[in-house]
Amino acid sequence: MLETVLRVGFIGFGTIARGVVQRLRAEDEIDLVGALVADRGKSRDAAAPPIVASLEELLERQPSVVVELAGHAGLRCFGPPILRAGVDLMMVSVGALADPAVERAIVDAACAGKSQAIVVSGAIGALDAIASASVGGLTRVIHTTRKPARALLSPSEAAELHAPRELFRGSAREGALRFPESVNVAAAVSLAGIGLDRTEVCVIADPHVDRNRHEVLAEGEFGDLRFEIGNIPSDDNPRTGRLVAMSVVRALRQRRAPLRVGG
Repeated sequence: MLETVLRVGFIGFGTIARGVVQRLRAEDEIDLVGALVADRGKSRDAAAPPIVASLEELLERQPSVVVELAGHAGLRCFGPPILRAGVDLMMVSVGALADPAVERAIVDAACAGKSQAIVVSGAIGALDAIASASVGGLTRVIHTTRKPARALLSPSEAAELHAPRELFRGSAREGALRFPESVNVAAAVSLAGIGLDRTEVCVIADPHVDRNRHEVLAEGEFGDLRFEIGNIPSDDNPRTGRLVAMSVVRALRQRRAPLRVGG
């Protein structure tokens, strides 16, 4: 049964959340009930939902779903109690699941609360196809992340970089832990496909690109898939592409849609 009004809470309220709110302002069927933030005194847009002081206060507002936008530490801290309370959780900082203890805590809490932990596609696409291909068996998945130097290096290092520099090559699990703000997308691809240990990740700082680029290669029984996307970075956070907020909005709309396309 579709919810008459979708009640949405937030963990964290930064660049992505502001983009979500901007796109949901005119939708009467979605009620933004509150946001739990680290700095309550920070000045915020008038359209922001009520700022709350604790998770208990957020849950008292009875959200149907909570959107996590607080980074790995935020997901580790608040994800399990939200799920145990029986509230669905949409996760953006999915790289935190590279820690097996965090993944176990999230899954156990969802089972205990009869709730669902949902991986939002964020800055990447093709997750439906990769997940479908994994049913028949995937043999190889490689995810290459190429970002402007300023998004991955200190200002001084970025200024001195004149050619692409490979910063990391290895498993998605190790990459997500080493680059928590930049490899959430690789974690999402891994969870859709052959897992964090078998998915290969390459992270490149490139002074010649002005977009966050992701390239995915997947091979298996189904054939092969090649996916590439060039995300325009958010104006106030070059580590985050504009598409992330759009993906959250779509995921929320899907919960109320009488006709759904994809996952």
